Amino acid sequence: MPDSSEVARLFDRRPRHWGSPADPVAWDAVRDRMCGRVPPETAAEFVALLRQEVGVVIGVDIDDVDATAESRVLVDGRPEAVDLPTWRTVALPLLTVRARQLYGELPTERP
Repeated sequence: MPDSSEVARLFDRRPRHWGSPADPVAWDAVRDRMCGRVPPETAAEFVALLRQEVGVVIGVDIDDVDATAESRVLVDGRPEAVDLPTWRTVALPLLTVRARQLYGELPTERP
């Protein structure tokens, strides 16, 4: 089972492009929440917890295709909404692959 420093490393390399100014702020908030938890035993449990924590941070169920992002992530003191398509197609798939690598389900990336 990984420790919190290994979980934090999953978030070290950020996506190159974001859809909203709230996305990198939400990324950091999700990282902090995930690092504050006891890491799950399996990659599948980790990914389920990750999706749950993303929902807490952004205010909507990421899997709800009809969801509309709420303006609840503070950016420079103002509430902003994340870009749900970016989270669905870039951020979560990236973190899922990294988690599966961390848990040994996939080969590790090469530099």
